[in-house]
Formats: sequence, C-alpha cells, structure tokens
Amino acid sequence: MSNGFLVLGDIHNEYLLFARAHSYAVTNNLHIVSVGDVVDYGTEAASTITYSHRLLLQSEATFIEGNHDNKIYRYLNGNDVKISYGMTSTTLAVEDDDVKNAFLYLYDHMKTHVVIGDTHITHGAFTSSYWTDGPSGKKFDRSRLYGEVDKNKPSIEYNGSNYPARTYEWVDDIPFGKTVIVGHDRSPFSDVHDNMDEVVIRLNDQGGTAIFTDTGAGKGGFISGVVLSEFGLVQEIVKFKGLSDKEIRL
Repeated sequence: MSNGFLVLGDIHNEYLLFARAHSYAVTNNLHIVSVGDVVDYGTEAASTITYSHRLLLQSEATFIEGNHDNKIYRYLNGNDVKISYGMTSTTLAVEDDDVKNAFLYLYDHMKTHVVIGDTHITHGAFTSSYWTDGPSGKKFDRSRLYGEVDKNKPSIEYNGSNYPARTYEWVDDIPFGKTVIVGHDRSPFSDVHDNMDEVVIRLNDQGGTAIFTDTGAGKGGFISGVVLSEFGLVQEIVKFKGLSDKEIRL
C-alpha cells in the first residue's frame, strides 16, 4: 500500500525524466497518477510507451487520457488525423507491433479522471456541470481532453502552429474545499503560449483550487508533479529536469 500519490504533468515522450519521476515515487512509496499526454513531441516514444505499459501492469501507475493519447489512438484506428510535427516520433514508434500493442493496452486502461479525497484530476478541465451532474456528456468529454476555449477570440500562433484561445471560467466554479489538478495547458491565464517555469496554482473566490502541472516536457521544458497524501491533500510540488537537478518546494 502506498503512502500517497505523485500526480505527474504531461510526459510527452520524455522517457528519462519519467524514469526519474518513477524512481522518486518508488523511493517515497507513492503511486503515480499521470494527467495524460504520455506521447508526442519528445523523441523517446517507444521507451516511454513500453515503460508506461510496464508500470500499469505492475500497478505502479494510473494513467488519465490526454488529447495526444486520444489522437494517436484515432490514428492507429485509421481515422483521418492530421500528423503534426510533434506526432512524428510517436507514429514512427508505433510501426513496431510490440510498441503499438503496448500503447493500445495502455490507452484501453486510461481513465477520464481520478478522484482522491477532495482532489479531482483530469487532463484539460472540468466543466461547471461536473460538480452538479457528474462526469457525463459530450461537453465533459471535450473539456477533459482539450480544456475550455473561447471561439470568439483569435487563435494564438506559436512555433508555426495556431492554438485556440483558452478560457478559465471553469476555475471559478470549483467548489469550496475542492482541488483540481490538470495538465495540457503550459501557459494558463496568459496570452503567451510558452513553457511555464513553475506549476501554476490558482485559488478562486469561493475557496476552490486549480493546479496546472504542464511545464513543457517534450517542448524544451520538464516534468512537474504534485505529491498528495493518501487522502488527497497536497504535500509538495516536485520538478524533474536534468540528470541531477530535482527540485522540491512546498
């Protein structure tokens, strides 16, 4: 039985950083919860997929579905998916049948969200209706994968790609005493689409908390994590960067 949980932000094929995060989890007897986006962008797709598959089989990790995981799954099922530059390492890796089968098994066991005590974890965002109606409906599925966007605002151009303008009204609807942990968004509450250097924590007016964990792994950044007690209480923030510079802050 674990002492708690290590909730990891987007991994994006950063196998070595993921392995360091796993080592930290083992040392501290923590069960890993991935917020999703295991694949794409980074170069170590095959190693990341097979490593994730092994941790799942060993019950050392739980994986939440991210939009990039969903996109690779649709690609493997023959859907018409636009292959962006960030997907190439993954699409090449899954040409190997063992890697492909490992990914499909991993994807089939991914969750839409995870709840630990008063902490609710998903990839993109929770709709306001989640708090009254639970995890159901097309809007819930879209928000949990992509976050919430404002189609009336112009898209944001970054590194040759256009990204929809995101909106954060959903953060204001997190109830008192509840904490939401998400990934997906590496520049929340900003018009600049670039890597964060810190996990962003936002407390709303009614006492709900949102924690954004995507610090740009696979895109020149690193993997961040949130350590939770066995009851879901936030203990500390952990960064996994290079080979020797793990940094922890309360």
